[in-house]
Amino acid sequence: METRALFVLTALNVLLYVDRYLIAALGSLVKGELGLSDQAFGLLGTAFFLVYFLTSPLFGYLGDRFGFIRLMAVGAVLWSLATSLTYWVVSYPAMLVARSLVGVGEASFGTLAPAYMADLLPLNRRSRALGIFYLAIPVGSALAYLVGGLVGGKWGWRPAFLLAGFPGMLLALLVLRLPSMELGKIARPAGESQTHPLPRGHLASLWDGARALWRLPTFRLVTLGYGMVTFTLGGLAFWMPRYLEAAKGLDMAQANYLLFGTVTVAGGLGTLAGGFLGDRLLKYTLKGPLLVSGVGVALSLPLAALAIFARNPLLYVPGLVGAIFLLFLNPGVLTAVVVSVAGPQRRAQAVALNIVVIHLIGDVPSPFLIGWLADIWNLQWGVSLTLVALLGGAVLILAAMPYLSRDLAAAGEL
Repeated sequence: METRALFVLTALNVLLYVDRYLIAALGSLVKGELGLSDQAFGLLGTAFFLVYFLTSPLFGYLGDRFGFIRLMAVGAVLWSLATSLTYWVVSYPAMLVARSLVGVGEASFGTLAPAYMADLLPLNRRSRALGIFYLAIPVGSALAYLVGGLVGGKWGWRPAFLLAGFPGMLLALLVLRLPSMELGKIARPAGESQTHPLPRGHLASLWDGARALWRLPTFRLVTLGYGMVTFTLGGLAFWMPRYLEAAKGLDMAQANYLLFGTVTVAGGLGTLAGGFLGDRLLKYTLKGPLLVSGVGVALSLPLAALAIFARNPLLYVPGLVGAIFLLFLNPGVLTAVVVSVAGPQRRAQAVALNIVVIHLIGDVPSPFLIGWLADIWNLQWGVSLTLVALLGGAVLILAAMPYLSRDLAAAGEL
């Protein structure tokens, strides 16, 4: 049961990231046909993430009231349908609407799936499961670049969107066959916890719970640091295909194939290595997950600078590979810290609040801000904004280490 649920949700998460970043892989074609400036194109990414983070709390609230399964399935159908319908978009406003609808659909899954898995799995198996689940980030992003290079390069950007949308509709049917939830909790054998963090419909309690979570130093610093990392990952994922064309002289297919290879290998290995190192170091110090994340972000800074500023592929390709590997150490270990310091009765709300904050300060503004700076100066200066975010992320994550033990103890996790 648990293995089947993990497989279905991870597969759907892969498709989520394909649909999310396909617009980036096809950026040159979309910009050319619709006649968009860098700022207008960047707004497409910002519109998606703005809608995504604004609707996430709504789906968290609805999930507590009506259960997770149907909402996740409806969300999968909505974002997949919106992706496929992009085939018929003929204007910039219509493209903004389409990307916003993708954001609404993905918000339901992105909010509810981690909470569902946290309820489904015992504590000692969550980190590994989340590591597998978040392996979808590099794999799905890389597949978006591959589809963009193969389909977009041969038949144009419209067929690529049409093709990418169909699989999500099929997987939504499998989601409906997953074990149902009772008040947000999986039906467990007698003797296991059936607690639920909040009564249904208590918006005041939801607000009070969010405030209580934000008062936790570890949760607050890790979430803000994760937001800085998300600023970089979202900004680079959206703009790097275009940047490789404009600054490095690659054509669209070459840029997408390079990103497919580096994100698949380096991102996938980084995600798995992050979970493994976090668990291994945890045997020696409770600060292990934060050390893996904070040191990894700090080390990625010079490598990302090399990838941005170097002109020789013998320099910028290794820099890109190394930076991607180190940045993808983060999703599993940081999520594990967030749900652990929240405690068993506030885990779902912690995931929702974390999603809102990391997107609000991360990949909601980054595509637009990078495009805005690119129009003012050039795209290299715009992309360089991610280096400032990396520095802030490393400082914030490492600053959480002195508080971790105390917050874990208060959550009853020690």
